Amino acid sequence: MRAWRRSLDDADLTRRSARLVANVAPLLAPRGLIIGYDAIRGEPDLASLWENYTAAGATVRRVTSADDPCTLPLDDVAAVVMPALAVTPTGQRLGQGGGWFDRLLARCDATVTTIAVCFDEQVVDALAVDDHDRLVDLVVTDQRAIVASAGGTGRQPT
Repeated sequence: MRAWRRSLDDADLTRRSARLVANVAPLLAPRGLIIGYDAIRGEPDLASLWENYTAAGATVRRVTSADDPCTLPLDDVAAVVMPALAVTPTGQRLGQGGGWFDRLLARCDATVTTIAVCFDEQVVDALAVDDHDRLVDLVVTDQRAIVASAGGTGRQPT
């Protein structure tokens, strides 16, 4: 998946990111605190979404790996929007492998909306996951939005 993402040229990445932003925007109310991310090469770039939500009155905290997910203030968090290297329609998410968002989500209340974003080719049938991996509520790609059938309010099935 990493090699596939790196193969996207800048024009394709920009075009597909814009479609993904259009698919996420109607699913998330611009209120409260939204935790987002700054894209690295190959990830969907949601910068325009963050700007629009901020203009609409939401507080957007764009986190990086330099932030400590165990001490990040989570008061009034409405949603966490995170990139996925791969994701299943049932809400299993594979990140970059460092567990950063897993540690953050472990601290979030079950009422926090969790959204994994990726390109449609990154939606797969199954992933190897661990007990600590939290399912996401929604999977949003440049082609579609999927309400994860297993729901994001609990842990992976054992």
